[in-house]
Amino acid sequence: MKNVTNKIELIVSAVSLALLLGAPLNAEDKTVIPESVMPEKITAESLKEIVLESGAPCINTSCHAGMEKKKYLHAIGVDGMKCDRCHEIVTPGRHDFKKIPPETVYLCSQCHKDDAIPPEGLKKSPPKVISENEEKKLHKPFAEGKCTACHDAHSSDYYKHLKLPYPEGVYASYKSGTYGLCADCHKDLEKNLNEPRTMSLTMFRNGNVNLHYRHVNKAKGRTCRVCHHPHGLKDPMLVNETFLFGQRMLTVDFEKTETGGQCGTSCHRIAKYDRYKPEFNFIKTEPLPGENATKEELEQSRKDDIEREKEKQKKLTTEKQ
Repeated sequence: MKNVTNKIELIVSAVSLALLLGAPLNAEDKTVIPESVMPEKITAESLKEIVLESGAPCINTSCHAGMEKKKYLHAIGVDGMKCDRCHEIVTPGRHDFKKIPPETVYLCSQCHKDDAIPPEGLKKSPPKVISENEEKKLHKPFAEGKCTACHDAHSSDYYKHLKLPYPEGVYASYKSGTYGLCADCHKDLEKNLNEPRTMSLTMFRNGNVNLHYRHVNKAKGRTCRVCHHPHGLKDPMLVNETFLFGQRMLTVDFEKTETGGQCGTSCHRIAKYDRYKPEFNFIKTEPLPGENATKEELEQSRKDDIEREKEKQKKLTTEKQ
């Protein structure tokens, strides 16, 4: 144990000296920590003993270097001089920080809010504002204040600093994993987007024709953002009223009924759908594999949907208690 402690002290001394001198710890400068003095196991507790020198950046070639190598950089998340904006030091002068809870909106709103005053010197300022309209129905992680359920606070290889794959544009060629971010919570999503016909995977169906599959699973599939807003809208299903297409804002005219609905967009004329009495629409579409459901199958699907909804409401009631 004494040997490990001595090794940690050597590491702390080397890191502190490099930070104090503003020198990166890399092979070129010959200021690397020798492998021979590395402890057998670096723990969260041992890291707390690292000395933080005043005025030294937290990000360099030996500390948190990977943050700056990703495609999208959160301006404040990769500014090594502004880490304390989110990370509160517990022990002055030490690498000892207060644990950040999953509910990070109190931190994010320091910058992403109408009346927020972001720190000076950010490359992209002012930051995008998070809307706080109380009339909106909020996407669950957003309603719970869990911004980092979807976004990486430092940097990411994915669009909008997302933690998992999600397409950047309005269109995307579909393959398994394209919507890894959404599928991380919506566990049946991959199956939903791969089944051309279903009687249970989605309520967005015309008879047994899976309309999510119809829109998404093709070479030029529509991405989720065309129809749904990721944070919140007045519509309970977060269905957009408009969406950005290049430099133009296009409309979505969606109306829900008890057994289906209709939608008219800049993409297509008004199309209706009904889960139990399929609608015929004058829109050219590619034929789907499989057969249309029979009247008996459709009626059974109605009963099954009612039972699933009862179970869903029962589960929600239990969670609230």
